[in-house]
Amino acid sequence: MQLQSILFSLLLATSVAAKGDKAQSEKSQCKQIRKLQKFVDFASNTTKLEEFTNNNAAKVAQLQAEAAAASTQLTSMQGNTTLVADCAIINAAEEQEDQCEETFELQAFIAFTSNATALAAKTDNNATRITAIQAKASTAATRLESLMSNSTLQAACPAILQKDQCKAMKKLEQFIAKANNQTVLDKATKGNSAKADKIKAEAVQAQAQLTELQSNKTFMDACAALGMTVGTGKGIDSSASTEAAATSGQSSATTVRVGNIQLTMLSTILVVAAGMFLL
Repeated sequence: MQLQSILFSLLLATSVAAKGDKAQSEKSQCKQIRKLQKFVDFASNTTKLEEFTNNNAAKVAQLQAEAAAASTQLTSMQGNTTLVADCAIINAAEEQEDQCEETFELQAFIAFTSNATALAAKTDNNATRITAIQAKASTAATRLESLMSNSTLQAACPAILQKDQCKAMKKLEQFIAKANNQTVLDKATKGNSAKADKIKAEAVQAQAQLTELQSNKTFMDACAALGMTVGTGKGIDSSASTEAAATSGQSSATTVRVGNIQLTMLSTILVVAAGMFLL
């Protein structure tokens, strides 16, 4: 199955029931509506579709077929007027978070494209790939400028950024644990020593990043306020302090160089996903 199909199958999968909690079930449905709408919109944009598939006609046709199925499901869900009305409120907050996430990703990408050393390392110093990546930086900068001009959005982003940083810390911890588990590593790499060495090298970088994060007391206190600490395996605890309560630590937390963290996490997440699950 192609990666696009895997992703879209996950998108279409019915959200886990909230064990009788109507509010949670409704929130899951609203999230699904948003994802379906974004996918349908994406598939209807020929320029973006061709760029995403590198003009591969077969992949374009595949995505368009999946978009048709998504559109049918979307229409069915939107037939519930009560759900649609409630989702208008729920999705407004979710959309704001998505735009903050996009802001962080664009900042990280632009920082990456301006770092010649990092760019060369990630592309094996392939001049063609470097040029192609740098060409996208201009478009990214334009979009980032638009997002940054939204003062209401940017006022909401610090709390979201704090949560993302804490999540990044957890992912670093999980990746390091898997990379240091020889049984898991052998299974993931199928005995390929080159792949195993690459994962181990990423783990060394991840450990350095994790150590830096853990040494920042203000940052760690902010994560604790969100109910997230290293070593517990917990996620965000809904019974813990709110994101806003943790925002007071944001100023010091940003000294951890968020852009660099996110660039590291991009490669780490790819190793975890590809190395541990998709090889």
